[in-house]
Amino acid sequence: MKKENLLIYSSGLPRIDETEFEVVERKGIGHPDTFCDTIAEKVSQAYSLYCLKHYGTILRHMVDKIALSGGSSKVMFGGGEMQKPIRLYLNCRFTRTFQKESIPYLDIVKEVVREHFGNVLPLLNVDEWLTIIDNTHFAPGPGVVYDADGSTQNERQFFFEIPKKEFGVFHDNSLRSNDTSTAVGYSPLSNTEKIVILIETTLNGKEFKKLYPYVGTDIKVMARRLGKKLDVTVCIPFVAAHTSTKEFYAEKLEFLKETVEKLILSNYPMFEVSVSLNTRDNPSKSDYYLTLTGSAIESGDEGVVGRGNRYNGVIPFTRRMTMEACCGKNPVYHVGKVYTAICALVSKEIFDLTGLETYVYLTSQMGRSLTDPWSACIEVCGVLPSPTQKQMIEVILEKNLANAGEVTRKIVSGELNLY
Repeated sequence: MKKENLLIYSSGLPRIDETEFEVVERKGIGHPDTFCDTIAEKVSQAYSLYCLKHYGTILRHMVDKIALSGGSSKVMFGGGEMQKPIRLYLNCRFTRTFQKESIPYLDIVKEVVREHFGNVLPLLNVDEWLTIIDNTHFAPGPGVVYDADGSTQNERQFFFEIPKKEFGVFHDNSLRSNDTSTAVGYSPLSNTEKIVILIETTLNGKEFKKLYPYVGTDIKVMARRLGKKLDVTVCIPFVAAHTSTKEFYAEKLEFLKETVEKLILSNYPMFEVSVSLNTRDNPSKSDYYLTLTGSAIESGDEGVVGRGNRYNGVIPFTRRMTMEACCGKNPVYHVGKVYTAICALVSKEIFDLTGLETYVYLTSQMGRSLTDPWSACIEVCGVLPSPTQKQMIEVILEKNLANAGEVTRKIVSGELNLY
Protein backbone atom coordinates (compact mmCIF):
# COMPACT_ATOMS: atom_id res chain seq x y z
CA MET A 1 0.00 0.00 0.00
CA LYS A 2 1.06 3.63 -0.44
CA LYS A 3 3.15 4.92 2.49
CA GLU A 4 1.26 8.23 2.61
CA ASN A 5 -1.90 6.30 3.53
CA LEU A 6 -0.29 4.57 6.54
CA LEU A 7 -0.12 6.05 10.02
CA ILE A 8 1.50 4.38 13.04
CA TYR A 9 1.14 6.28 16.29
CA SER A 10 0.70 6.06 20.06
CA SER A 11 -2.55 7.22 21.62
CA GLY A 12 -0.78 7.88 24.90
CA LEU A 13 -3.66 6.10 26.64
CA PRO A 14 -3.13 3.33 29.19
CA ARG A 15 -3.66 -0.31 28.31
CA ILE A 16 -7.28 -1.40 28.70
CA ASP A 17 -6.65 -3.43 31.89
CA GLU A 18 -5.12 -0.32 33.50
CA THR A 19 -8.14 1.91 32.88
CA GLU A 20 -10.59 2.79 35.63
CA PHE A 21 -13.78 1.78 33.84
CA GLU A 22 -14.82 -0.94 31.40
CA VAL A 23 -18.12 -2.45 30.24
CA VAL A 24 -18.31 -5.64 28.17
CA GLU A 25 -21.20 -7.81 26.99
CA ARG A 26 -21.45 -11.23 25.41
CA LYS A 27 -24.54 -12.78 23.86
CA GLY A 28 -24.65 -16.56 24.10
CA ILE A 29 -25.14 -19.12 21.36
CA GLY A 30 -28.91 -19.27 21.92
CA HIS A 31 -29.46 -15.49 21.71
CA PRO A 32 -31.50 -14.55 18.61
CA ASP A 33 -28.82 -12.10 17.38
CA THR A 34 -26.09 -14.72 17.77
CA PHE A 35 -28.33 -17.19 15.94
CA CYS A 36 -28.55 -14.80 13.00
CA ASP A 37 -24.81 -14.08 12.91
CA THR A 38 -23.90 -17.74 13.10
CA ILE A 39 -26.43 -18.94 10.55
CA ALA A 40 -25.48 -16.15 8.12
CA GLU A 41 -21.81 -17.06 8.35
CA LYS A 42 -22.39 -20.82 8.13
CA VAL A 43 -24.65 -20.36 5.09
CA SER A 44 -21.99 -18.25 3.38
CA GLN A 45 -19.36 -20.88 4.15
CA ALA A 46 -21.54 -23.76 2.94
CA TYR A 47 -22.52 -21.92 -0.25
CA SER A 48 -18.89 -21.00 -0.92
CA LEU A 49 -17.72 -24.59 -0.41
CA TYR A 50 -20.47 -25.88 -2.72
CA CYS A 51 -19.36 -23.46 -5.43
CA LEU A 52 -15.70 -24.34 -4.98
CA LYS A 53 -16.44 -28.05 -5.21
CA HIS A 54 -18.56 -27.73 -8.35
CA TYR A 55 -17.05 -24.74 -10.16
CA GLY A 56 -13.67 -23.97 -8.59
CA THR A 57 -14.73 -20.45 -7.65
CA ILE A 58 -16.74 -18.62 -5.01
CA LEU A 59 -19.74 -17.07 -6.72
CA ARG A 60 -21.30 -13.77 -5.79
CA HIS A 61 -23.56 -13.93 -2.75
CA MET A 62 -24.49 -11.88 0.30
CA VAL A 63 -26.18 -13.34 3.38
CA ASP A 64 -25.73 -10.52 5.89
CA LYS A 65 -29.34 -9.32 6.16
CA ILE A 66 -31.16 -12.35 7.53
CA ALA A 67 -33.47 -11.90 10.51
CA LEU A 68 -35.39 -14.02 12.99
CA SER A 69 -38.87 -13.23 14.24
CA GLY A 70 -39.84 -14.89 17.47
CA GLY A 71 -42.58 -17.44 17.85
CA SER A 72 -44.95 -17.93 20.74
CA SER A 73 -44.93 -20.49 23.52
CA LYS A 74 -46.88 -21.40 26.63
CA VAL A 75 -44.54 -22.33 29.46
CA MET A 76 -45.09 -23.80 32.91
CA PHE A 77 -42.88 -25.57 35.41
CA GLY A 78 -42.31 -29.06 34.08
CA GLY A 79 -43.18 -28.38 30.44
CA GLY A 80 -45.19 -26.36 27.97
CA GLU A 81 -45.96 -26.10 24.27
CA MET A 82 -45.19 -24.04 21.20
CA GLN A 83 -48.11 -22.06 19.83
CA LYS A 84 -46.66 -20.09 16.94
CA PRO A 85 -43.60 -20.87 14.80
CA ILE A 86 -40.33 -18.95 14.69
CA ARG A 87 -39.75 -17.30 11.32
CA LEU A 88 -36.40 -16.90 9.61
CA TYR A 89 -36.37 -14.21 6.91
CA LEU A 90 -33.84 -15.03 4.23
CA ASN A 91 -33.07 -11.49 3.00
CA CYS A 92 -30.16 -12.46 0.76
CA ARG A 93 -28.57 -12.48 -2.66
CA PHE A 94 -27.24 -15.63 -4.28
CA THR A 95 -25.98 -16.57 -7.70
CA ARG A 96 -28.58 -19.22 -8.51
CA THR A 97 -27.25 -20.51 -11.84
CA PHE A 98 -23.75 -21.03 -13.23
CA GLN A 99 -22.62 -22.73 -16.43
CA LYS A 100 -26.28 -23.55 -17.15
CA GLU A 101 -26.62 -25.38 -13.83
CA SER A 102 -29.04 -24.46 -11.07
CA ILE A 103 -27.50 -23.98 -7.65
CA PRO A 104 -29.64 -25.38 -4.79
CA TYR A 105 -29.10 -22.37 -2.53
CA LEU A 106 -32.30 -22.96 -0.55
CA ASP A 107 -31.36 -26.58 0.15
CA ILE A 108 -27.97 -25.35 1.39
CA VAL A 109 -29.70 -22.86 3.71
CA LYS A 110 -32.16 -25.43 5.04
CA GLU A 111 -29.41 -27.91 5.83
CA VAL A 112 -27.38 -25.29 7.74
CA VAL A 113 -30.43 -24.02 9.64
CA ARG A 114 -31.63 -27.49 10.58
CA GLU A 115 -28.20 -28.54 11.85
CA HIS A 116 -27.56 -25.34 13.82
CA PHE A 117 -31.00 -25.17 15.45
CA GLY A 118 -30.70 -28.85 16.25
CA ASN A 119 -27.39 -28.28 18.04
CA VAL A 120 -28.40 -25.16 19.96
CA LEU A 121 -32.12 -25.80 20.60
CA PRO A 122 -32.50 -29.60 20.50
CA LEU A 123 -35.95 -29.42 22.14
CA LEU A 124 -37.39 -27.40 19.25
CA ASN A 125 -39.18 -29.38 16.54
CA VAL A 126 -37.67 -27.55 13.56
CA ASP A 127 -39.99 -29.16 11.01
CA GLU A 128 -43.09 -27.91 12.81
CA TRP A 129 -41.99 -24.74 14.56
CA LEU A 130 -39.51 -23.03 12.25
CA THR A 131 -40.57 -21.40 8.99
CA ILE A 132 -38.04 -20.12 6.43
CA ILE A 133 -39.34 -17.20 4.37
CA ASP A 134 -37.34 -16.90 1.15
CA ASN A 135 -36.85 -13.20 0.40
CA THR A 136 -33.79 -13.75 -1.79
CA HIS A 137 -33.22 -11.74 -4.93
CA PHE A 138 -30.72 -11.96 -7.74
CA ALA A 139 -30.23 -8.35 -8.90
CA PRO A 140 -26.56 -7.58 -9.67
CA GLY A 141 -26.53 -4.19 -7.94
CA PRO A 142 -25.84 -0.74 -9.41
CA GLY A 143 -23.33 -0.31 -12.22
CA VAL A 144 -25.02 -2.10 -15.12
CA VAL A 145 -26.10 0.71 -17.49
CA TYR A 146 -28.05 -0.09 -20.66
CA ASP A 147 -27.88 1.65 -24.04
CA ALA A 148 -30.97 2.74 -25.97
CA ASP A 149 -31.02 -0.54 -27.91
CA GLY A 150 -31.20 -2.54 -24.70
CA SER A 151 -27.59 -3.74 -24.78
CA THR A 152 -24.92 -3.17 -22.14
CA GLN A 153 -21.15 -3.31 -22.03
CA ASN A 154 -21.28 -4.38 -18.38
CA GLU A 155 -23.33 -7.55 -18.38
CA ARG A 156 -22.63 -8.11 -14.73
CA GLN A 157 -23.57 -11.63 -13.90
CA PHE A 158 -23.64 -12.38 -10.22
CA PHE A 159 -20.26 -14.12 -10.19
CA PHE A 160 -16.56 -13.74 -10.91
CA GLU A 161 -14.88 -15.92 -13.52
CA ILE A 162 -11.83 -17.35 -11.76
CA PRO A 163 -9.57 -20.15 -13.09
CA LYS A 164 -10.53 -23.48 -11.62
CA LYS A 165 -8.08 -24.71 -9.01
CA GLU A 166 -8.27 -26.88 -5.91
CA PHE A 167 -9.46 -24.05 -3.67
CA GLY A 168 -9.99 -21.31 -6.20
CA VAL A 169 -7.93 -18.22 -6.87
CA PHE A 170 -9.49 -15.58 -4.67
CA HIS A 171 -7.52 -12.39 -4.98
CA ASP A 172 -5.14 -10.48 -7.18
CA ASN A 173 -4.18 -6.83 -7.43
CA SER A 174 -7.06 -6.15 -9.79
CA LEU A 175 -9.77 -7.30 -7.37
CA ARG A 176 -11.57 -4.21 -6.18
CA SER A 177 -13.45 -3.40 -3.01
CA ASN A 178 -17.22 -3.40 -3.37
CA ASP A 179 -17.75 -0.81 -0.63
CA THR A 180 -16.36 2.21 1.17
CA SER A 181 -16.14 1.09 4.76
CA THR A 182 -13.97 0.90 7.87
CA ALA A 183 -13.01 -2.15 9.90
CA VAL A 184 -11.41 -2.10 13.34
CA GLY A 185 -9.54 -4.82 15.18
CA TYR A 186 -7.56 -4.93 18.40
CA SER A 187 -5.41 -7.18 20.52
CA PRO A 188 -5.17 -8.46 23.18
CA LEU A 189 -8.48 -9.13 24.87
CA SER A 190 -8.82 -7.53 28.28
CA ASN A 191 -9.32 -9.59 31.43
CA THR A 192 -12.94 -8.44 31.56
CA GLU A 193 -13.50 -9.57 27.98
CA LYS A 194 -11.95 -12.93 28.72
CA ILE A 195 -14.20 -13.30 31.76
CA VAL A 196 -17.49 -12.78 29.91
CA ILE A 197 -16.37 -15.27 27.26
CA LEU A 198 -15.35 -17.77 29.94
CA ILE A 199 -18.71 -17.52 31.72
CA GLU A 200 -20.84 -17.97 28.59
CA THR A 201 -18.75 -20.75 27.04
CA THR A 202 -18.67 -22.64 30.34
CA LEU A 203 -22.43 -22.43 30.94
CA ASN A 204 -23.10 -23.34 27.30
CA GLY A 205 -20.46 -26.05 27.14
CA LYS A 206 -21.52 -29.57 26.21
CA GLU A 207 -20.23 -31.12 29.42
CA PHE A 208 -22.00 -28.51 31.55
CA LYS A 209 -25.27 -29.14 29.70
CA LYS A 210 -24.99 -32.87 30.34
CA LEU A 211 -24.68 -32.25 34.07
CA TYR A 212 -27.25 -29.43 34.26
CA PRO A 213 -29.80 -29.84 31.44
CA TYR A 214 -32.09 -27.22 32.97
CA VAL A 215 -29.71 -24.47 31.76
CA GLY A 216 -30.77 -23.01 28.41
CA THR A 217 -28.53 -21.48 25.74
CA ASP A 218 -29.86 -17.91 25.44
CA ILE A 219 -27.37 -16.70 28.05
CA LYS A 220 -26.26 -13.07 28.17
CA VAL A 221 -23.37 -11.76 30.25
CA MET A 222 -22.71 -8.10 31.11
CA ALA A 223 -19.64 -7.11 33.10
CA ARG A 224 -18.83 -3.71 34.59
CA ARG A 225 -15.36 -3.10 35.95
CA LEU A 226 -14.52 -0.15 38.23
CA GLY A 227 -10.81 -0.44 38.89
CA LYS A 228 -10.45 -3.88 40.49
CA LYS A 229 -14.13 -4.20 41.38
CA LEU A 230 -15.98 -6.42 38.91
CA ASP A 231 -19.79 -6.59 38.83
CA VAL A 232 -21.30 -9.23 36.56
CA THR A 233 -24.93 -9.71 35.57
CA VAL A 234 -25.87 -12.98 33.87
CA CYS A 235 -29.25 -13.84 32.34
CA ILE A 236 -29.71 -17.62 32.30
CA PRO A 237 -32.84 -19.22 30.83
CA PHE A 238 -34.14 -22.34 32.52
CA VAL A 239 -35.59 -25.18 30.45
CA ALA A 240 -39.12 -25.93 31.66
CA ALA A 241 -39.00 -29.69 31.06
CA HIS A 242 -36.03 -29.94 33.44
CA THR A 243 -37.34 -27.40 35.98
CA SER A 244 -40.11 -29.03 37.98
CA THR A 245 -40.98 -26.35 40.53
CA LYS A 246 -40.28 -22.75 41.52
CA GLU A 247 -38.36 -24.11 44.51
CA PHE A 248 -36.10 -26.08 42.17
CA TYR A 249 -35.64 -22.91 40.09
CA ALA A 250 -34.61 -20.86 43.16
CA GLU A 251 -32.25 -23.55 44.43
CA LYS A 252 -30.48 -23.97 41.09
CA LEU A 253 -30.28 -20.23 40.51
CA GLU A 254 -28.32 -19.89 43.76
CA PHE A 255 -26.10 -22.79 42.70
CA LEU A 256 -25.39 -21.13 39.35
CA LYS A 257 -24.57 -17.84 41.05
CA GLU A 258 -21.98 -19.58 43.22
CA THR A 259 -20.64 -21.43 40.18
CA VAL A 260 -20.07 -18.19 38.24
CA GLU A 261 -18.41 -16.53 41.25
CA LYS A 262 -16.02 -19.47 41.73
CA LEU A 263 -15.30 -19.58 37.99
CA ILE A 264 -14.21 -15.93 37.96
CA LEU A 265 -12.22 -15.97 41.20
CA SER A 266 -10.38 -19.20 40.40
CA ASN A 267 -9.12 -17.72 37.13
CA TYR A 268 -8.94 -14.00 37.99
CA PRO A 269 -8.31 -13.72 41.75
CA MET A 270 -7.21 -10.08 41.47
CA PHE A 271 -10.84 -8.90 41.28
CA GLU A 272 -13.41 -8.13 43.95
CA VAL A 273 -16.39 -9.91 42.38
CA SER A 274 -20.14 -9.45 42.63
CA VAL A 275 -22.53 -11.62 40.59
CA SER A 276 -26.24 -11.08 39.89
CA LEU A 277 -28.49 -13.55 38.05
CA ASN A 278 -31.88 -13.17 36.34
CA THR A 279 -32.51 -9.75 37.87
CA ARG A 280 -35.93 -9.33 36.24
CA ASP A 281 -37.42 -12.30 38.09
CA ASN A 282 -40.47 -11.44 40.17
CA PRO A 283 -41.74 -14.55 41.99
CA SER A 284 -44.76 -12.69 43.41
CA LYS A 285 -46.05 -12.31 39.85
CA SER A 286 -44.77 -15.69 38.68
CA ASP A 287 -42.23 -13.96 36.44
CA TYR A 288 -39.25 -16.26 35.86
CA TYR A 289 -36.77 -16.73 33.03
CA LEU A 290 -38.38 -20.06 32.19
CA THR A 291 -38.40 -21.26 28.58
CA LEU A 292 -39.59 -24.22 26.59
CA THR A 293 -36.51 -24.56 24.37
CA GLY A 294 -33.84 -22.55 26.19
CA SER A 295 -34.13 -19.34 24.16
CA ALA A 296 -36.34 -16.25 24.12
CA ILE A 297 -36.68 -16.70 20.34
CA GLU A 298 -39.58 -19.05 21.15
CA SER A 299 -41.57 -16.24 22.78
CA GLY A 300 -41.45 -13.16 20.61
CA ASP A 301 -37.82 -12.05 20.73
CA GLU A 302 -36.19 -11.07 17.42
CA GLY A 303 -32.71 -11.34 15.99
CA VAL A 304 -30.79 -9.55 13.25
CA VAL A 305 -27.30 -9.98 11.79
CA GLY A 306 -24.82 -7.46 13.19
CA ARG A 307 -26.49 -6.75 16.55
CA GLY A 308 -24.58 -9.42 18.42
CA ASN A 309 -20.97 -9.99 19.38
CA ARG A 310 -18.20 -8.39 17.38
CA TYR A 311 -15.71 -10.52 15.46
CA ASN A 312 -13.85 -11.46 18.67
CA GLY A 313 -16.89 -12.69 20.60
CA VAL A 314 -17.67 -9.66 22.75
CA ILE A 315 -19.42 -6.30 22.59
CA PRO A 316 -16.74 -3.97 24.02
CA PHE A 317 -18.58 -0.73 24.79
CA THR A 318 -15.51 1.05 26.16
CA ARG A 319 -13.23 0.08 23.27
CA ARG A 320 -12.81 1.23 19.70
CA MET A 321 -14.80 -1.35 17.78
CA THR A 322 -15.97 -2.04 14.28
CA MET A 323 -19.63 -1.45 13.49
CA GLU A 324 -19.49 -3.72 10.44
CA ALA A 325 -21.80 -6.74 10.36
CA CYS A 326 -19.20 -9.06 8.91
CA CYS A 327 -21.17 -12.32 9.19
CA GLY A 328 -22.63 -13.53 5.92
CA LYS A 329 -20.81 -11.01 3.74
CA ASN A 330 -19.00 -12.30 0.68
CA PRO A 331 -15.58 -13.58 1.81
CA VAL A 332 -13.83 -12.69 -1.45
CA TYR A 333 -14.34 -8.99 -1.97
CA HIS A 334 -16.51 -7.46 0.75
CA VAL A 335 -14.22 -5.36 2.95
CA GLY A 336 -16.69 -5.53 5.84
CA LYS A 337 -15.57 -9.14 6.18
CA VAL A 338 -12.10 -9.30 4.61
CA TYR A 339 -10.75 -6.18 6.33
CA THR A 340 -12.31 -7.18 9.66
CA ALA A 341 -10.42 -10.46 9.48
CA ILE A 342 -7.19 -8.76 8.42
CA CYS A 343 -7.48 -6.20 11.24
CA ALA A 344 -7.88 -9.04 13.73
CA LEU A 345 -4.89 -10.95 12.37
CA VAL A 346 -2.64 -7.88 12.11
CA SER A 347 -3.40 -6.64 15.64
CA LYS A 348 -2.75 -10.09 17.13
CA GLU A 349 0.52 -10.52 15.25
CA ILE A 350 1.73 -7.07 16.31
CA PHE A 351 0.92 -7.79 19.95
CA ASP A 352 2.50 -11.25 19.84
CA LEU A 353 5.75 -9.88 18.37
CA THR A 354 6.05 -6.54 20.14
CA GLY A 355 3.90 -6.77 23.27
CA LEU A 356 2.15 -3.55 22.25
CA GLU A 357 -1.60 -3.31 22.81
CA THR A 358 -2.77 -2.45 19.33
CA TYR A 359 -5.77 -1.13 17.41
CA VAL A 360 -5.87 -1.51 13.63
CA TYR A 361 -8.13 0.60 11.40
CA LEU A 362 -8.50 -0.19 7.69
CA THR A 363 -10.65 2.00 5.47
CA SER A 364 -11.56 0.93 1.96
CA GLN A 365 -12.66 2.99 -0.99
CA MET A 366 -15.20 1.52 -3.38
CA GLY A 367 -13.45 0.35 -6.52
CA ARG A 368 -9.98 0.49 -4.97
CA SER A 369 -7.72 -2.57 -4.86
CA LEU A 370 -8.15 -4.62 -1.69
CA THR A 371 -4.36 -4.70 -1.30
CA ASP A 372 -4.20 -0.90 -1.24
CA PRO A 373 -6.55 0.47 1.44
CA TRP A 374 -7.49 4.14 1.30
CA SER A 375 -6.29 4.49 4.87
CA ALA A 376 -4.48 2.26 7.36
CA CYS A 377 -3.89 3.41 10.94
CA ILE A 378 -2.11 1.43 13.64
CA GLU A 379 -2.65 2.81 17.14
CA VAL A 380 -0.69 1.48 20.10
CA CYS A 381 -1.35 2.17 23.77
CA GLY A 382 1.04 3.24 26.48
CA VAL A 383 4.29 3.92 24.64
CA LEU A 384 5.50 5.23 21.30
CA PRO A 385 6.67 2.34 19.12
CA SER A 386 10.39 2.32 18.37
CA PRO A 387 11.68 2.66 14.77
CA THR A 388 12.33 -1.09 14.75
CA GLN A 389 8.80 -1.83 15.96
CA LYS A 390 7.33 0.51 13.34
CA GLN A 391 9.22 -1.34 10.64
CA MET A 392 7.93 -4.67 11.97
CA ILE A 393 4.37 -3.29 11.99
CA GLU A 394 4.67 -2.18 8.35
CA VAL A 395 5.90 -5.62 7.31
CA ILE A 396 3.07 -7.36 9.19
CA LEU A 397 0.43 -5.14 7.58
CA GLU A 398 1.82 -5.48 4.05
CA LYS A 399 2.10 -9.26 4.39
CA ASN A 400 -1.50 -9.68 5.51
CA LEU A 401 -2.87 -7.37 2.81
CA ALA A 402 -0.91 -9.27 0.17
CA ASN A 403 -2.20 -12.59 1.57
CA ALA A 404 -5.88 -11.62 1.51
CA GLY A 405 -6.60 -14.76 -0.50
CA GLU A 406 -5.32 -16.89 2.37
CA VAL A 407 -7.63 -14.97 4.71
CA THR A 408 -10.57 -15.84 2.45
CA ARG A 409 -9.56 -19.50 2.44
CA LYS A 410 -9.45 -19.56 6.26
CA ILE A 411 -12.85 -17.90 6.52
CA VAL A 412 -14.51 -20.30 4.10
CA SER A 413 -12.90 -23.40 5.60
CA GLY A 414 -13.92 -22.37 9.13
CA GLU A 415 -10.35 -21.95 10.39
CA LEU A 416 -11.12 -18.31 11.10
CA ASN A 417 -14.49 -17.62 12.74
CA LEU A 418 -15.94 -14.11 12.88
CA TYR A 419 -18.99 -14.78 15.06
